[in-house]
Formats: sequence, structure tokens, C-alpha cells
Amino acid sequence: MSFLPMPEAVRTSLLSRRWRNLWSSTPYIRIDDQDFMDDGKLKKFGDRLLLLRDGSTSLDEAWISVHHVADRTMCYEWIRHAIVHKARLLHVSGFVLLDGTAMFPSQHLKTVRLQYNLLRYGFFRPLNCDCPVLEHLELEHCGLWDLKEISSRSLKALRIIGCHIFDDLVICASNLTHVSIIDPSCDPGAIVTRDLSSLVTASVSLTSRFHYYKRNTITDHRLLDGLSHATTLELHAPLPEVQTSSSFHHIHTSLDEYICFPS
Repeated sequence: MSFLPMPEAVRTSLLSRRWRNLWSSTPYIRIDDQDFMDDGKLKKFGDRLLLLRDGSTSLDEAWISVHHVADRTMCYEWIRHAIVHKARLLHVSGFVLLDGTAMFPSQHLKTVRLQYNLLRYGFFRPLNCDCPVLEHLELEHCGLWDLKEISSRSLKALRIIGCHIFDDLVICASNLTHVSIIDPSCDPGAIVTRDLSSLVTASVSLTSRFHYYKRNTITDHRLLDGLSHATTLELHAPLPEVQTSSSFHHIHTSLDEYICFPS
């Protein structure tokens, strides 16, 4: 049943009496707007799905995709339901504005994946302070608006891919072991890394496809400041090789290996 789209999983209740309620205890929910013709049917299905689901069964995964809906707030209740029912993985994809009201504290959430979301003030606070087992955070093609800091004692892996960062962002996570910062769109020096004492591998790419960030070069960024503990650093930067190597002189003393790929 886990391989079926959620509407198909619910339809298995028609097969026999024994199958009638099996779907309600599946350890996942997947709500995808591509399975529905209009927003009304999507919202009705999502709301009834959570209402009729067996609340005693914990969630392993909650996948919510709302790329083509007019009401971007309809998934707020679905996100809260997933967190309240102990989801360990939360995936939200679509042009949704998420702020501090979208998240709740969780003692179970281990992985958060966000795609194409606009993240506003207060969104990271529950993740920073009230999700003590969060280990993986992935932000892909998101807009980060007036968000100051990603700070967590539990976070081990962080991926920021193709995100538009409107203000300064500090990354501070003492137990982080893996970090990837790929093609950010931001002002020079907007990303700051510090207190990454457990870092093992880091991958940084500044070959941004956004051509109006002409100053988006490695020498303009403060994101390297906190990466000196990494044993392996992979760098893609829009600089000549000799200039790239010299820019590493002040941090590579504690690196066992670093790889530079000038663009």
C-alpha cells in the first residue's frame, strides 16, 4: 500500500471488509495536488484523510505537495496534524508561505525537506529550539525572508540548494557533520558559518545562475569562516584557480583534504 498514491490507498477500502480500514493505519500520508482536478476536492480529501485516519498510529512520513493551488494556507492544518501525530519526516513542496505559525514543537521530527517555499520570520524558531531530535534539514529553491539564523544542537546534515536569501543568515550548529550550500542567491557576505566544530564534509558552490549577483564570489563571502574544521571541502567558485587557492590560505591549515573547482 505504501507504493500507491494516497487516493488509491483509500480506495482499497472497497476491496473487502478486511481491507475497509487498513488505509487509515498506514504510517504515512501523501497529499498531492496533481491527484485532483481542483482545489476544493484536494482540500476535502486532505481534511477527511486526516479526520478519518487512525490517530493511534504514528507517522513515519508526511508528504505534502501543493504546487498548483490558489489557497496556499490549506496545508497548514495538514502540517500541524503530521507534527502532532509524531511524523519523523516532513516534506512540503509548493509555493507556500511558511512562518512561525506553520510549525509546532516536536520530539519526533528527524527530517524536514522543503521545496519552493517562502520561509518568513519565526519559521526556524521551533526547529532551532523545540525539535531536539532533528538531524536533517533540506531547503531547495526556497526564499528565506527575514530569517536570521539556523541554529540547532541536534542537526547533523544541512543542504541549502538554489535558495534566495534576502537577508543575512547565520548557520550555527555544533553537531553538524555535513553541509552543502549550492548556488545561493544573496548579497556578498550574507551567509555566515560559525561553531561548526563537528564538521566532516562541506560542499560549497557559488556558480549561481542568477547573473545579476556579479559579486557572488568566494572572497566576498563569510561562509568559509566556520568551515575550517571540515576534513573534506569541495568548492565550486567563479574565480581563477590561483586566486581560489590563495583565498583558502587562512583556513586550510586544519583541512586534511580540500578540492577546488574554479568555474
